[in-house]
Parts: sequence; structure tokens; C-alpha cells
Amino acid sequence: MTFLLLALGAAGSATATAQTAAGGPAAAVASPDFDVSTVKTNNTGSGSIRISVHDDMLRADNVVVKMLLEQGFDIRQDQILGLPHWAEVNHYDITAKVVDMTPEQRKGLNKAERMAMMQKLLVERFGVKTHVETRILPRLDLVIAKDGMKLEEFKAPPPVEGGADKPELEKFDPKRGGSMTGSNNELTGTGVEMAPLINFLSNQTHMPVADKTGLKGKYSFHLKWQREDEGAQSGLHDDSLPTIYSAITEQLGLKLESAKGPVQVLVVDHIDLPEEN
Repeated sequence: MTFLLLALGAAGSATATAQTAAGGPAAAVASPDFDVSTVKTNNTGSGSIRISVHDDMLRADNVVVKMLLEQGFDIRQDQILGLPHWAEVNHYDITAKVVDMTPEQRKGLNKAERMAMMQKLLVERFGVKTHVETRILPRLDLVIAKDGMKLEEFKAPPPVEGGADKPELEKFDPKRGGSMTGSNNELTGTGVEMAPLINFLSNQTHMPVADKTGLKGKYSFHLKWQREDEGAQSGLHDDSLPTIYSAITEQLGLKLESAKGPVQVLVVDHIDLPEEN
């Protein structure tokens, strides 16, 4: 599955805060709309799913509505409640185009504005109305393992000497966030706070994860684990590697514990089957 829309990365929590007459929080964010859109049923049975944005065009191939909600509200699918069965199994091809914007305006759109555009599209084509609740649900708590954490505390490099006279030298920006990069079954973090790691673990375990470590700094780490979702036939599954649960304890000195606690969920109050065009 390939998701390119919004450059959201790992979704961790709903950004909506209240229901509006427009059907969701989109009206609270000033943003352009998709001026024209088409929705068609996809009955190919293909396993290929794609959501992408290129220039002024949104294209979603073979998607279910739940995936669009995930992208539009920056929330994992297991935190979306109240959907009818068809919204989780019916597949659609969707295209949407922005007409009344210059290329410079499109490039200047931020994450919140792009999310609002997706939310408005869901309102217009599917009649979506939502609200956010906090419910007590099963979750995972991330704690420090009994042998102590193994994360490396990140220390900012000193300023580059003569930087004013040497613009070719890269200067450290203390306001710049850390980075996490990964491929297949490896993840490397450099100078990251706990929040991005929490979001990563939520997506890997398909569970809400709460940070109970008490760690407030920035850390660097390298994590390698066994990808279980794809199965042996994918070529990505390596039995010699630990599961994600064992890997974070062995390699990071952290532990995921079963718990119950407040979890933010997106409740779908209304949704219509789309009219195709």
C-alpha cells in the first residue's frame, strides 16, 4: 500500500476538536476546496491501493472510505468508530482537482489546510458528519524496562566556527526537529522526542500507545525488528529478528505494557453512499 497524500507520516491522533454544521472541523481552517471531483466504484478486486497528490490533483485508487478518513483526520483506522460496513469494504476510485489556485498557492499549503481539503471532500461526496470523543479503551503504555533505557541522549553539535564567512558549511539549527528514517524492518532516529516514536509504535502494533516513560529529552536510536504483517511470502519477514515488542526492550530499553485508558476516537455520525460520476 502506498500513501503519499499530505505527507502525514504516521498518524497518531485526531486533529479535529468538534463537530460543525459542515460535517466536521474543516470549517475551522481557512483553505481552498477541490473544485471538481469524481467518484467511481472499483470492483477489480485488486490488492493495489494508492492515495497520491501530484501538483493540483488528488488521486485515490481502489480505496475504502475509512482510508480517506484516516488521511483527512490524521487518525489511525482503529480509532474511527460508527462506520457502516460498506464504508470499510466498498472500494472506490476518486479524483479531485484544484482549479482556482496558482502553483505558488498550492505549494504553500500546510498540513492542516490539506487535511481540511480532504475533510471537505468527504462532506461533499459522502455527506460525512463527525465528532471527537475520549473513551476508556484498551491501549499500550510505553514504560522504561527494568534494566533501564538504552536510548542515546542527543547532544546538539557546537556552532560551526566562522559560519558567517563560510556559508557552505551547514549550521546546526536548535529549532529544527529530529528525524526518523527507515526502510523495511529498520528505523533510525536522530535527536527525536518521544512523540514520533509513540506514533511509530502505534502504527506497528495497531493499538493506541501512551507515553509513560517520563523521558522529556531528545534521543537517538537504531531499531531492527521482525515484520509480521506481510507474512513469509512477502520476502520482508525475517524469523531471525525479534518482534517489535521484544526489539524495543532489547534494543531501546523500553517496554510496551497492556493497559486501559483514555483514547481519542473519531465518531462518524452520518455518512451516505456516494453518487457516482
